[in-house]
Parts: sequence; C-alpha cells; structure tokens
Amino acid sequence: MAIGMTPQICIIAARRQQKCRFMLEQLLRVLSPEGGNNDLFTAGNMHPDAVRVYGGQVLAQCIASAVATVPEDRVLHSQHAYFLRPGDPARPITLEVERARDGLSFSSRRVVALQGDKPILVSSLSFQVPSRGDDFQIAMPDVPPPQSLPSERQLSLEAGKLDESFMITTGEDLDIRVVEPVDWDNPVPRDPKLQAWMKTTGRLPDDRGVHQSLLAYMSDAFLIDVCLIVHGRHFADAGFQVASLDHALWFHEDFRADEWLLHTVEADRIGGGRGLARGHFYTQEGKLVATTMQQAVMRFR
Repeated sequence: MAIGMTPQICIIAARRQQKCRFMLEQLLRVLSPEGGNNDLFTAGNMHPDAVRVYGGQVLAQCIASAVATVPEDRVLHSQHAYFLRPGDPARPITLEVERARDGLSFSSRRVVALQGDKPILVSSLSFQVPSRGDDFQIAMPDVPPPQSLPSERQLSLEAGKLDESFMITTGEDLDIRVVEPVDWDNPVPRDPKLQAWMKTTGRLPDDRGVHQSLLAYMSDAFLIDVCLIVHGRHFADAGFQVASLDHALWFHEDFRADEWLLHTVEADRIGGGRGLARGHFYTQEGKLVATTMQQAVMRFR
C-alpha cells in the first residue's frame, strides 16, 4: 500500500486500473481485424452507441489490414485516405486489401473499408525497406509537461459532461491532455492552434504496426476541432455541416504510442466550405515521428 493511501482508496485505484486495461484491450481487439483469407478482413466498432463510426478507427483498421499483407522488413511510411460515407457503428466493417505493387524497396497497398456493399473509406498505403539519408526536422514547441495538465476525461467528469457513447478523448483507453483546454460545449473564437499530449493508458505489445495503428486512431481527434475553434463553432451548430473529407499520415521513425506523444495541430486554411489542418507528433525527447493533415467540409447548409 502506498504511503498515505487508505485501503478503500487502494481498492478504487485497483478497480480503475483494471477497467483501463479492459478498455485498452477492447480497443486493441477492434483495431486488429480478423481473417485474411483472400486479403479480406473484418472488424467491429469501439463505440457502438455513437452516431457514426469514428474515422480514426477505420484509418487504424486499414493500417492493421495492410501491414498483415507485406513482408516484415517493410515499414509503413505513409497513408492517404478519403472518407466516402458515414459508418454505422452497429454494423461490422469489411476491409478489402489490394496488393497494388511489391517493388525492390517499396510496397503499395490499397484498402477499401465497406459496410454491406458500400465503401465508407478508401486508403492507399506505402511501405519501404528501411534506408539511410540526410536528417532534419522542425523543432518541437516548448509546452508544459503532461504530468502538469488535467486529462480530458478528468475535465469532463468534473464538469459532469461525459458523453459515454463517444469517448474518443475522454475514455479509459487513452490519456489525452490538452495544453490549453477548450470548453467544447461553449467554444469561443481563439487562435487556430491546439496542442495535446496523448498516449494509451497501458502498455502495448512490441509491434510496430500496433503503435502505428494507435497513432492513426489518435491523429483524427483534433484536426477538425482546430478549424472550428477559429470562429468559436461547435460540431452541432444548427445550419452548419461538418464532416471529414480526407486524411493523410506520414510516419518518419519508430515510436511508442504507450509513451507520451505531443500532437501539435494548426489550421492552415478555411474557405470554400472546407477547412484544412496540419499536425505533428513529437516524443517527449523532441523527435518528430509523424506528420498528419486533414481536410473537412465546413459549410452553411
């Protein structure tokens, strides 16, 4: 027993840790499509009571399916995806992998995520045999450490506003801490920048593909939000349509999604009924390990 902790507090802490492990294990199962015969995979949904399937989940499932079809010495370095239809959280997802090409040092895969006979997302992924070249990166911004910040779950619980049907940033599988928290129910106009520390709440297997899938899952969390906060908008604003159009990821080097990653997000352009945002993932040591971009429809109905 830790010093200063009563038996009751220890029991509560142990139960919470057990629930976090359970939720993370459930997330890992959802992000690990089954099958593979004829390069066909099936997967479930993490939040079956949500209004629609979380896009980051499908991005991650596409990565896991494609990784299963390439040689182990080839590492995923980019993913480009288009969201075609909103997914139904009550229905399973089928993932069809096309082995587009296997060259001397690069492999290309195309993955179509379907529900029924209708595609909800198409994704192209590229893999490379590791090689060496010059090295450069932009510096990580100076931000407070994650230990000094409250989690999104903690803030939602304290405010009594936890939405249990769609706990992407407030669940017990991920620990997400925004540097300058936003009141998502009552947003106000602010600079188009968000910075958030992210990691899983428990340890992950030593499998590069698992960590890349988890980063893809996390990468979809704030890219639309940073475009909305420019004008103090909310997802549910009456007369305003918001939905992801496409998503791109570039992986630069190995990392662990069960260790703190800083996701810095900025809006690049809002206009023509669309918003474009860009993000970078850094380790605590300042290594830039991934870059992401997303475009969303943002227009008056």
